[in-house]
Amino acid sequence: MSRSIAAGLRYPRLVGFLGFCVVFAALWAGGLVATVRPIGGSAAGDSHPSAGLAFKPDAYVARIWGTRVVPDARRESASLATVLAALAKDKGAALARYGHKVASTYNILVRFTGTVGRVDTSSPIGTMRVTVAGASPVAVKVATGPVILGTTLRDALKFISFGEFLNQIQYGDVADALNSRVVKTVVAPLDLAKLKGRSVTVYGAWTYDDGDPSDITVTPVIIEAGKAGG
Repeated sequence: MSRSIAAGLRYPRLVGFLGFCVVFAALWAGGLVATVRPIGGSAAGDSHPSAGLAFKPDAYVARIWGTRVVPDARRESASLATVLAALAKDKGAALARYGHKVASTYNILVRFTGTVGRVDTSSPIGTMRVTVAGASPVAVKVATGPVILGTTLRDALKFISFGEFLNQIQYGDVADALNSRVVKTVVAPLDLAKLKGRSVTVYGAWTYDDGDPSDITVTPVIIEAGKAGG
């Protein structure tokens, strides 16, 4: 028995590895093996859920905010008055039509115009109270932060799903990054102290609470301030 055959019998893994190297080298020489890099460099790659452990939620939200989040809020939101009327008539049908169900909650993109009342800055979980006129005026709380809790905005956006991400932590980080973006780009440019008595139009997300349907707290995506007195 030759020495090479004897070595192969004694070290089968080594022979297999050498065979792999030969095949790989042949494929490389033939141009059949390529290195894939995300367009735009690592920062662009880190903004995609497919980046795995390198995924950066803030970069992801920055990438989708102007191209997906804001356009969806304008295009897919329903009038709050219309949603409330539908809920009063047939709750199940209304939630199926307007809501996006995630786990056990329904999340709805809504829009409304109303007059700003109290702006609560007594705690980090700040809110702005807006009264929406109608036959039965509706009181809405608009989250202003600087801390916004929950996953309302993430869960109202139909193009974001858990299956895109590596794990629950990344999925949760996206919700936090969206809330932070709201504070920085939607709320921060406003002078909240001067909004009382003014008309505002809000586009945002609401998680319907079956236990307290009158509690309407909206995470805003767009706040357009009008003139004092409406």
